[in-house]
Amino acid sequence: MAVQHFKPGLKMAVLLLASLFFFSCAKKSYIDVDYQLPAVGDTLSGRTVFVETRDARTDTEIFNTRAKESFKYFTGLFALAVMLPDNQYKTLGAYELPLLFETALKQRLQKLGVETTTEPSRDTPVFQIKINQFYIKLVGQKWLADVSYEASLTKDSLLIAREVVSGSAERVKIMGSGGAEKVIGEIFTEMINRLNIERLFAQAKL
Repeated sequence: MAVQHFKPGLKMAVLLLASLFFFSCAKKSYIDVDYQLPAVGDTLSGRTVFVETRDARTDTEIFNTRAKESFKYFTGLFALAVMLPDNQYKTLGAYELPLLFETALKQRLQKLGVETTTEPSRDTPVFQIKINQFYIKLVGQKWLADVSYEASLTKDSLLIAREVVSGSAERVKIMGSGGAEKVIGEIFTEMINRLNIERLFAQAKL
């Protein structure tokens, strides 16, 4: 076994850096969400939609009491990064929950070849995302996540297609908030990618 000797100054510097690291982690004000974009693309080229999001949750709390303890300084922002199929990694920005869903689904639409407009128009179908549930719990030694939302296509104020997506995930608790962030990223990726956008457009005859 090797024994290392540190000079007092070096030892203090190491301790200071370690303290700053743990302090910064404890005061983290956002949650990292890594979203894995599917490989399939360009199956809906030529379509254009206007995307809007509604937060329809009856309970806007994201965490139960125990889970909150791991995110004491959380400000409601999620730092979204997209992992592309070719191993590239792209950070998109920090968003509140509705824009987190909207930004990720816009990435999926664009990957499929669908253009998204910044302003609504009479001739452009509306792709609406309605968030029904997004709840993270810490129960015993497990992180649990429950997510539910629906996507719909509307044209001329008439609903022409709709699909509901819901699911849950769990992960054993590990030191720090990383376990929660991982399960959030995994369930978020699964839920966003579970939506069958091609079927939605086919149902709407668009």
